[in-house]
Amino acid sequence: MKATHFIVCIKRAIVLAGVTALICGCASGLSKDECNTADWYSIGYEDGVHGRSETQISDHRKACAKHGVSMNLDNYRSGWQEGVARYCQPGNGYSQGRTGKRYAGICPNALEVDFLQAYREGRELYKLEVNVQRTARRLNQKRNRLADVEVEMRDAGIELVTEGISTEQRVILLDELRKLEEERAATRAEIPSIEAELERQEKALARLSAQQDY
Repeated sequence: MKATHFIVCIKRAIVLAGVTALICGCASGLSKDECNTADWYSIGYEDGVHGRSETQISDHRKACAKHGVSMNLDNYRSGWQEGVARYCQPGNGYSQGRTGKRYAGICPNALEVDFLQAYREGRELYKLEVNVQRTARRLNQKRNRLADVEVEMRDAGIELVTEGISTEQRVILLDELRKLEEERAATRAEIPSIEAELERQEKALARLSAQQDY
Protein backbone atom coordinates (compact mmCIF):
# COMPACT_ATOMS: atom_id res chain seq x y z
CA MET A 1 0.00 0.00 0.00
CA LYS A 2 1.46 3.41 -0.91
CA ALA A 3 2.20 5.69 2.04
CA THR A 4 -0.16 8.49 0.98
CA HIS A 5 -3.04 6.10 0.37
CA PHE A 6 -2.35 4.39 3.68
CA ILE A 7 -2.49 7.70 5.59
CA VAL A 8 -5.78 8.58 3.90
CA CYS A 9 -7.21 5.19 4.90
CA ILE A 10 -6.10 5.68 8.50
CA LYS A 11 -7.71 9.13 8.64
CA ARG A 12 -10.95 7.74 7.25
CA ALA A 13 -10.88 4.90 9.77
CA ILE A 14 -10.44 7.36 12.64
CA VAL A 15 -13.33 9.50 11.44
CA LEU A 16 -15.60 6.48 10.96
CA ALA A 17 -14.65 5.12 14.37
CA GLY A 18 -15.68 8.40 15.97
CA VAL A 19 -19.00 8.47 14.15
CA THR A 20 -19.70 4.87 15.05
CA ALA A 21 -18.95 5.46 18.71
CA LEU A 22 -21.36 8.38 18.70
CA ILE A 23 -24.19 6.55 16.93
CA CYS A 24 -23.81 3.24 18.76
CA GLY A 25 -23.38 4.99 22.07
CA CYS A 26 -26.73 6.71 21.53
CA ALA A 27 -28.42 3.55 20.28
CA SER A 28 -27.50 1.69 23.44
CA GLY A 29 -29.53 4.14 25.55
CA LEU A 30 -31.93 5.97 23.24
CA SER A 31 -34.77 7.89 24.74
CA LYS A 32 -38.28 7.50 23.35
CA ASP A 33 -37.94 10.71 21.33
CA GLU A 34 -34.53 9.64 20.01
CA CYS A 35 -35.93 6.28 18.92
CA ASN A 36 -38.75 8.06 17.11
CA THR A 37 -36.36 10.38 15.28
CA ALA A 38 -33.39 8.00 14.80
CA ASP A 39 -31.81 7.91 11.34
CA TRP A 40 -31.91 4.13 10.95
CA TYR A 41 -30.40 4.26 7.48
CA SER A 42 -27.26 5.95 8.87
CA ILE A 43 -27.10 3.58 11.81
CA GLY A 44 -27.37 0.59 9.47
CA TYR A 45 -24.71 2.06 7.20
CA GLU A 46 -22.26 2.53 10.08
CA ASP A 47 -22.83 -1.03 11.28
CA GLY A 48 -22.24 -2.36 7.78
CA VAL A 49 -19.20 -0.24 6.97
CA HIS A 50 -17.55 -1.48 10.15
CA GLY A 51 -18.17 -5.12 9.33
CA ARG A 52 -20.84 -5.81 11.92
CA SER A 53 -23.28 -8.61 11.35
CA GLU A 54 -26.88 -7.73 10.63
CA THR A 55 -27.70 -9.38 13.96
CA GLN A 56 -26.61 -6.03 15.43
CA ILE A 57 -30.15 -5.03 14.58
CA SER A 58 -31.40 -6.85 17.67
CA ASP A 59 -29.42 -4.54 19.96
CA HIS A 60 -30.98 -1.48 18.38
CA ARG A 61 -34.42 -3.04 18.47
CA LYS A 62 -34.11 -3.83 22.20
CA ALA A 63 -32.90 -0.31 22.96
CA CYS A 64 -36.07 1.19 21.50
CA ALA A 65 -38.43 -1.61 22.54
CA LYS A 66 -37.98 -0.42 26.13
CA HIS A 67 -39.87 2.71 25.07
CA GLY A 68 -42.46 0.88 23.02
CA VAL A 69 -40.98 2.22 19.79
CA SER A 70 -40.30 0.08 16.72
CA MET A 71 -37.25 0.76 14.59
CA ASN A 72 -37.48 1.15 10.83
CA LEU A 73 -36.09 -2.20 9.69
CA ASP A 74 -36.25 -1.41 5.98
CA ASN A 75 -34.21 1.76 6.36
CA TYR A 76 -31.71 0.02 8.63
CA ARG A 77 -31.23 -2.86 6.18
CA SER A 78 -30.84 -0.50 3.22
CA GLY A 79 -28.13 1.43 5.05
CA TRP A 80 -26.48 -1.75 6.27
CA GLN A 81 -26.27 -3.20 2.76
CA GLU A 82 -24.66 -0.04 1.41
CA GLY A 83 -22.20 -0.01 4.30
CA VAL A 84 -21.35 -3.66 3.68
CA ALA A 85 -20.68 -2.95 0.01
CA ARG A 86 -18.10 -0.38 1.04
CA TYR A 87 -16.63 -2.57 3.78
CA CYS A 88 -16.18 -5.53 1.41
CA GLN A 89 -13.70 -3.80 -0.91
CA PRO A 90 -10.31 -5.53 -1.23
CA GLY A 91 -8.37 -2.55 0.13
CA ASN A 92 -10.43 -2.60 3.29
CA GLY A 93 -10.11 -6.38 3.51
CA TYR A 94 -6.35 -5.96 3.52
CA SER A 95 -6.57 -3.25 6.20
CA GLN A 96 -8.79 -5.43 8.38
CA GLY A 97 -6.39 -8.37 8.16
CA ARG A 98 -3.32 -6.15 8.52
CA THR A 99 -4.59 -4.81 11.85
CA GLY A 100 -5.63 -8.23 13.15
CA LYS A 101 -9.37 -7.61 13.04
CA ARG A 102 -11.78 -10.51 12.65
CA TYR A 103 -14.06 -10.99 9.68
CA ALA A 104 -17.70 -11.74 10.53
CA GLY A 105 -18.52 -13.34 7.17
CA ILE A 106 -20.87 -10.57 6.06
CA CYS A 107 -19.71 -10.00 2.48
CA PRO A 108 -21.98 -11.14 -0.37
CA ASN A 109 -20.60 -13.83 -2.68
CA ALA A 110 -19.90 -11.36 -5.47
CA LEU A 111 -17.49 -9.41 -3.23
CA GLU A 112 -16.23 -12.00 -0.78
CA VAL A 113 -13.63 -13.77 -2.95
CA ASP A 114 -11.53 -10.65 -3.58
CA PHE A 115 -12.15 -9.35 -0.06
CA LEU A 116 -10.96 -12.58 1.54
CA GLN A 117 -7.87 -12.82 -0.65
CA ALA A 118 -6.82 -9.33 0.42
CA TYR A 119 -7.82 -10.01 4.02
CA ARG A 120 -5.65 -13.15 4.17
CA GLU A 121 -2.67 -11.28 2.74
CA GLY A 122 -3.03 -8.58 5.35
CA ARG A 123 -3.56 -11.16 8.07
CA GLU A 124 -0.40 -13.02 7.11
CA LEU A 125 1.60 -9.81 7.36
CA TYR A 126 -0.01 -9.06 10.71
CA LYS A 127 0.95 -12.48 12.08
CA LEU A 128 4.53 -12.10 10.91
CA GLU A 129 4.76 -8.69 12.56
CA VAL A 130 3.37 -10.09 15.82
CA ASN A 131 5.99 -12.85 15.71
CA VAL A 132 8.77 -10.33 15.15
CA GLN A 133 7.59 -8.26 18.10
CA ARG A 134 7.31 -11.33 20.31
CA THR A 135 10.81 -12.55 19.42
CA ALA A 136 12.28 -9.07 19.89
CA ARG A 137 10.75 -8.89 23.37
CA ARG A 138 12.15 -12.32 24.22
CA LEU A 139 15.60 -11.26 23.03
CA ASN A 140 15.49 -8.07 25.10
CA GLN A 141 14.41 -10.04 28.17
CA LYS A 142 17.36 -12.41 27.77
CA ARG A 143 19.82 -9.55 27.27
CA ASN A 144 18.45 -7.70 30.28
CA ARG A 145 18.59 -10.81 32.43
CA LEU A 146 22.18 -11.44 31.36
CA ALA A 147 23.10 -7.92 32.44
CA ASP A 148 21.32 -8.42 35.78
CA VAL A 149 23.08 -11.74 36.39
CA GLU A 150 26.47 -10.15 35.80
CA VAL A 151 25.66 -7.40 38.30
CA GLU A 152 24.52 -10.00 40.84
CA MET A 153 27.74 -11.97 40.29
CA ARG A 154 29.83 -8.85 40.79
CA ASP A 155 28.03 -7.98 44.03
CA ALA A 156 28.33 -11.53 45.33
CA GLY A 157 32.03 -11.57 44.47
CA ILE A 158 32.62 -8.33 46.34
CA GLU A 159 30.75 -9.65 49.38
CA LEU A 160 32.71 -12.89 49.23
CA VAL A 161 36.04 -11.11 49.84
CA THR A 162 34.70 -8.83 52.54
CA GLU A 163 36.59 -9.09 55.82
CA GLY A 164 34.84 -10.83 58.66
CA ILE A 165 32.51 -12.93 56.53
CA SER A 166 31.56 -16.19 58.23
CA THR A 167 32.21 -19.63 56.81
CA GLU A 168 28.48 -20.24 56.50
CA GLN A 169 27.99 -17.00 54.53
CA ARG A 170 30.94 -17.87 52.34
CA VAL A 171 29.41 -21.27 51.49
CA ILE A 172 26.07 -19.62 50.64
CA LEU A 173 27.75 -17.02 48.41
CA LEU A 174 29.84 -19.62 46.61
CA ASP A 175 26.69 -21.66 45.90
CA GLU A 176 24.93 -18.51 44.67
CA LEU A 177 27.85 -17.69 42.39
CA ARG A 178 27.81 -21.21 40.99
CA LYS A 179 24.11 -20.94 40.16
CA LEU A 180 24.53 -17.49 38.65
CA GLU A 181 27.42 -18.71 36.50
CA GLU A 182 25.26 -21.58 35.21
CA GLU A 183 22.44 -19.18 34.40
CA ARG A 184 24.84 -16.78 32.67
CA ALA A 185 26.26 -19.56 30.52
CA ALA A 186 22.78 -20.82 29.59
CA THR A 187 21.53 -17.32 28.76
CA ARG A 188 24.58 -16.54 26.64
CA ALA A 189 24.02 -19.77 24.75
CA GLU A 190 20.36 -18.90 24.06
CA ILE A 191 20.88 -15.38 22.75
CA PRO A 192 22.51 -16.21 19.37
CA SER A 193 19.68 -18.56 18.37
CA ILE A 194 17.07 -15.95 19.28
CA GLU A 195 18.99 -13.32 17.31
CA ALA A 196 19.08 -15.63 14.30
CA GLU A 197 15.35 -16.35 14.65
CA LEU A 198 14.58 -12.63 14.81
CA GLU A 199 16.69 -11.96 11.73
CA ARG A 200 14.84 -14.66 9.76
CA GLN A 201 11.47 -13.29 10.82
CA GLU A 202 12.44 -9.71 9.95
CA LYS A 203 13.59 -10.78 6.49
CA ALA A 204 10.36 -12.71 5.90
CA LEU A 205 8.36 -9.67 7.02
CA ALA A 206 10.29 -7.33 4.74
CA ARG A 207 9.95 -9.73 1.82
CA LEU A 208 6.19 -10.08 2.24
CA SER A 209 5.72 -6.34 2.78
CA ALA A 210 7.46 -5.64 -0.51
CA GLN A 211 5.10 -8.00 -2.31
CA GLN A 212 1.87 -6.37 -1.10
CA ASP A 213 0.04 -4.13 -3.55
CA TYR A 214 -2.62 -2.69 -1.25
